[in-house]
Amino acid sequence: MTLRLVKPAQPRTGTASFKKIAEILKTGTWEFPNDGKYNGSGGPGRYLEDLLGIKANNADAPDLADWEIKFHSGSSLLTLFHKDPEPTGIIRLMVHEHGWDDGKDRISFRHTIKSETDRGFYVVNENDRIVIRNRFKDTAVPHWTHNTLFNAFSSKCRRLIVVEGKVLKNPRRVVYQSATAYWEPDIKGLSKAIADGVFYVDFDARTQKGAGSAIRNHGTKFRIKVDDLSSVYANKKKITTSMG
Repeated sequence: MTLRLVKPAQPRTGTASFKKIAEILKTGTWEFPNDGKYNGSGGPGRYLEDLLGIKANNADAPDLADWEIKFHSGSSLLTLFHKDPEPTGIIRLMVHEHGWDDGKDRISFRHTIKSETDRGFYVVNENDRIVIRNRFKDTAVPHWTHNTLFNAFSSKCRRLIVVEGKVLKNPRRVVYQSATAYWEPDIKGLSKAIADGVFYVDFDARTQKGAGSAIRNHGTKFRIKVDDLSSVYANKKKITTSMG
Protein backbone atom coordinates (compact mmCIF):
# COMPACT_ATOMS: atom_id res chain seq x y z
CA MET A 1 0.00 0.00 0.00
CA THR A 2 1.24 3.52 -0.84
CA LEU A 3 0.65 6.26 1.74
CA ARG A 4 0.89 10.04 1.62
CA LEU A 5 2.38 12.45 4.11
CA VAL A 6 0.40 13.60 7.14
CA LYS A 7 2.33 16.24 9.12
CA PRO A 8 3.46 14.60 12.40
CA ALA A 9 4.82 15.91 15.66
CA GLN A 10 8.57 15.55 16.06
CA PRO A 11 9.71 12.75 18.41
CA ARG A 12 11.34 14.18 21.53
CA THR A 13 13.54 11.26 22.65
CA GLY A 14 15.87 8.74 21.04
CA THR A 15 13.49 5.89 21.86
CA ALA A 16 10.58 7.76 20.28
CA SER A 17 12.74 8.47 17.22
CA PHE A 18 13.56 4.77 16.80
CA LYS A 19 9.88 3.93 17.13
CA LYS A 20 8.82 6.51 14.55
CA ILE A 21 11.45 5.35 12.05
CA ALA A 22 10.34 1.75 12.61
CA GLU A 23 6.76 2.80 11.79
CA ILE A 24 7.96 4.47 8.57
CA LEU A 25 9.82 1.29 7.59
CA LYS A 26 6.76 -0.81 8.36
CA THR A 27 4.59 1.33 6.09
CA GLY A 28 6.96 0.72 3.19
CA THR A 29 6.05 2.83 0.17
CA TRP A 30 5.26 6.56 0.26
CA GLU A 31 4.01 8.58 -2.70
CA PHE A 32 5.48 12.06 -3.22
CA PRO A 33 3.03 14.98 -3.47
CA ASN A 34 2.88 16.70 -6.87
CA ASP A 35 3.96 20.09 -5.51
CA GLY A 36 7.58 19.88 -6.67
CA LYS A 37 8.96 20.11 -3.13
CA TYR A 38 10.48 16.65 -3.28
CA ASN A 39 11.96 16.74 -6.79
CA GLY A 40 15.62 15.98 -7.33
CA SER A 41 18.08 13.72 -5.54
CA GLY A 42 17.44 15.38 -2.17
CA GLY A 43 13.69 14.70 -2.30
CA PRO A 44 13.63 11.37 -0.39
CA GLY A 45 15.69 12.88 2.44
CA ARG A 46 13.46 15.96 2.68
CA TYR A 47 10.36 13.76 2.65
CA LEU A 48 11.80 11.60 5.45
CA GLU A 49 12.47 14.74 7.51
CA ASP A 50 8.86 15.83 6.98
CA LEU A 51 7.59 12.42 8.05
CA LEU A 52 9.63 12.83 11.24
CA GLY A 53 8.48 16.41 11.82
CA ILE A 54 11.96 17.87 11.29
CA LYS A 55 12.06 21.48 10.11
CA ALA A 56 14.40 22.15 7.18
CA ASN A 57 17.75 23.54 8.33
CA ASN A 58 21.42 23.73 7.42
CA ALA A 59 22.62 23.94 11.00
CA ASP A 60 25.73 22.15 12.20
CA ALA A 61 23.66 20.32 14.79
CA PRO A 62 21.67 17.05 14.85
CA ASP A 63 18.18 16.89 13.37
CA LEU A 64 16.14 14.84 15.81
CA ALA A 65 16.47 14.36 19.59
CA ASP A 66 20.31 14.47 19.30
CA TRP A 67 20.27 12.15 16.26
CA GLU A 68 21.30 13.21 12.76
CA ILE A 69 19.08 11.58 10.12
CA LYS A 70 20.39 10.80 6.62
CA PHE A 71 18.77 9.05 3.67
CA HIS A 72 20.94 6.84 1.47
CA SER A 73 20.23 5.07 -1.79
CA GLY A 74 22.31 2.79 -3.98
CA SER A 75 26.08 3.16 -4.00
CA SER A 76 26.26 6.93 -3.51
CA LEU A 77 28.59 8.44 -0.92
CA LEU A 78 27.24 9.83 2.34
CA THR A 79 28.22 13.39 3.29
CA LEU A 80 28.84 13.42 7.04
CA PHE A 81 30.02 16.98 7.61
CA HIS A 82 31.52 20.13 6.07
CA LYS A 83 34.66 21.85 7.31
CA ASP A 84 36.92 24.23 5.40
CA PRO A 85 40.66 23.93 6.12
CA GLU A 86 43.12 26.34 7.65
CA PRO A 87 44.85 28.72 7.14
CA THR A 88 42.57 31.64 6.35
CA GLY A 89 42.49 32.28 2.60
CA ILE A 90 43.62 28.77 1.64
CA ILE A 91 40.52 28.09 -0.48
CA ARG A 92 41.22 31.19 -2.59
CA LEU A 93 44.83 30.03 -3.02
CA MET A 94 43.74 26.52 -4.05
CA VAL A 95 41.46 27.94 -6.73
CA HIS A 96 44.04 30.33 -8.17
CA GLU A 97 47.09 28.06 -7.77
CA HIS A 98 45.55 24.70 -8.66
CA GLY A 99 42.27 25.46 -10.42
CA TRP A 100 41.39 25.06 -14.09
CA ASP A 101 39.07 26.63 -16.65
CA ASP A 102 35.62 25.03 -16.28
CA GLY A 103 34.51 26.10 -19.75
CA LYS A 104 32.22 28.81 -18.38
CA ASP A 105 34.80 31.59 -18.06
CA ARG A 106 35.55 30.58 -14.46
CA ILE A 107 38.48 29.00 -12.64
CA SER A 108 37.29 25.96 -10.73
CA PHE A 109 38.72 23.78 -8.00
CA ARG A 110 36.14 21.01 -7.71
CA HIS A 111 38.27 18.07 -6.72
CA THR A 112 37.79 14.88 -4.72
CA ILE A 113 40.84 13.65 -2.82
CA LYS A 114 41.03 10.11 -1.48
CA SER A 115 44.28 8.41 -2.39
CA GLU A 116 46.69 10.29 -4.67
CA THR A 117 44.77 12.02 -7.46
CA ASP A 118 45.73 12.63 -11.08
CA ARG A 119 46.50 16.25 -10.12
CA GLY A 120 49.02 15.15 -7.50
CA PHE A 121 46.98 15.71 -4.32
CA TYR A 122 47.14 13.28 -1.42
CA VAL A 123 46.20 13.18 2.28
CA VAL A 124 48.71 12.70 5.09
CA ASN A 125 48.39 12.44 8.85
CA GLU A 126 51.14 14.63 10.35
CA ASN A 127 51.34 14.69 14.14
CA ASP A 128 47.98 16.15 15.20
CA ARG A 129 46.96 17.40 11.74
CA ILE A 130 45.38 16.10 8.55
CA VAL A 131 47.20 17.77 5.65
CA ILE A 132 46.52 17.93 1.91
CA ARG A 133 49.78 17.99 -0.05
CA ASN A 134 50.57 18.19 -3.75
CA ARG A 135 53.32 16.20 -5.41
CA PHE A 136 53.82 18.73 -8.20
CA LYS A 137 53.69 22.08 -6.39
CA ASP A 138 55.24 23.12 -3.08
CA THR A 139 52.74 25.76 -1.93
CA ALA A 140 50.80 26.48 1.24
CA VAL A 141 48.84 23.40 2.24
CA PRO A 142 45.26 23.02 3.52
CA HIS A 143 45.13 21.39 6.93
CA TRP A 144 42.88 20.62 9.89
CA THR A 145 43.83 19.63 13.43
CA HIS A 146 42.42 16.32 14.61
CA ASN A 147 40.37 18.15 17.23
CA THR A 148 38.90 20.55 14.65
CA LEU A 149 37.71 17.69 12.47
CA PHE A 150 36.43 15.64 15.38
CA ASN A 151 34.47 18.60 16.77
CA ALA A 152 32.92 19.31 13.34
CA PHE A 153 32.05 15.63 12.94
CA SER A 154 30.70 14.99 16.43
CA SER A 155 28.71 18.23 16.71
CA LYS A 156 26.67 17.12 13.69
CA CYS A 157 26.91 13.33 13.67
CA ARG A 158 27.76 12.17 17.19
CA ARG A 159 24.64 10.04 16.86
CA LEU A 160 23.64 9.10 13.33
CA ILE A 161 20.72 7.21 11.79
CA VAL A 162 21.07 6.16 8.15
CA VAL A 163 17.81 5.21 6.44
CA GLU A 164 18.31 3.22 3.24
CA GLY A 165 15.77 3.07 0.45
CA LYS A 166 14.99 3.45 -3.22
CA VAL A 167 12.95 5.73 -5.45
CA LEU A 168 10.29 4.36 -7.82
CA LYS A 169 8.77 6.09 -10.86
CA ASN A 170 5.32 6.51 -12.42
CA PRO A 171 4.11 7.69 -9.99
CA ARG A 172 7.20 8.89 -8.13
CA ARG A 173 7.43 7.11 -4.80
CA VAL A 174 10.02 6.26 -2.17
CA VAL A 175 10.47 3.00 -0.29
CA TYR A 176 12.27 3.30 3.06
CA GLN A 177 13.72 -0.20 3.44
CA SER A 178 16.08 -0.29 6.43
CA ALA A 179 17.71 1.89 9.07
CA THR A 180 20.86 1.67 11.18
CA ALA A 181 21.88 3.79 14.16
CA TYR A 182 25.54 4.64 14.85
CA TRP A 183 26.96 6.34 17.93
CA GLU A 184 30.16 7.06 19.91
CA PRO A 185 32.52 8.38 17.21
CA ASP A 186 36.23 7.89 17.82
CA ILE A 187 38.79 10.69 17.23
CA LYS A 188 41.63 8.29 16.41
CA GLY A 189 39.39 6.25 14.15
CA LEU A 190 38.25 9.40 12.34
CA SER A 191 41.78 10.71 11.75
CA LYS A 192 43.01 7.30 10.60
CA ALA A 193 40.03 6.84 8.27
CA ILE A 194 40.67 10.22 6.61
CA ALA A 195 44.41 9.58 6.24
CA ASP A 196 43.83 6.02 4.96
CA GLY A 197 41.45 7.16 2.22
CA VAL A 198 38.27 5.82 3.78
CA PHE A 199 36.89 9.36 3.58
CA TYR A 200 36.57 11.33 0.35
CA VAL A 201 37.56 14.99 0.84
CA ASP A 202 35.61 17.15 -1.61
CA PHE A 203 36.67 20.69 -2.46
CA ASP A 204 34.03 22.70 -4.33
CA ALA A 205 35.09 26.29 -5.03
CA ARG A 206 35.46 28.52 -8.09
CA THR A 207 35.78 32.09 -9.20
CA GLN A 208 32.60 33.97 -10.03
CA LYS A 209 32.06 34.91 -13.67
CA GLY A 210 32.59 38.61 -14.19
CA ALA A 211 33.63 39.15 -10.58
CA GLY A 212 37.40 39.18 -10.92
CA SER A 213 39.11 37.08 -8.27
CA ALA A 214 36.02 36.71 -6.03
CA ILE A 215 35.51 33.13 -4.87
CA ARG A 216 32.32 31.14 -4.50
CA ASN A 217 32.91 28.31 -2.05
CA HIS A 218 30.31 25.59 -1.50
CA GLY A 219 32.24 24.17 1.45
CA THR A 220 34.67 21.29 1.90
CA LYS A 221 32.77 18.03 2.36
CA PHE A 222 33.84 14.84 4.10
CA ARG A 223 32.06 11.87 2.53
CA ILE A 224 32.16 8.14 3.15
CA LYS A 225 30.70 4.85 1.91
CA VAL A 226 27.92 3.60 4.18
CA ASP A 227 29.70 0.24 4.59
CA ASP A 228 32.70 2.08 6.10
CA LEU A 229 30.79 3.89 8.86
CA SER A 230 31.79 1.23 11.39
CA SER A 231 35.39 2.43 11.08
CA VAL A 232 34.52 5.73 12.77
CA TYR A 233 31.80 4.65 15.23
CA ALA A 234 32.15 2.36 18.21
CA ASN A 235 28.53 1.17 18.16
CA LYS A 236 25.77 0.46 15.70
CA LYS A 237 22.27 -1.01 15.90
CA LYS A 238 19.69 -2.02 13.32
CA ILE A 239 16.29 -0.35 13.68
CA THR A 240 13.69 -3.00 12.94
CA THR A 241 9.97 -2.81 12.27
CA SER A 242 9.33 -4.63 15.55
CA MET A 243 10.39 -1.44 17.38
CA GLY A 244 7.38 0.42 15.94
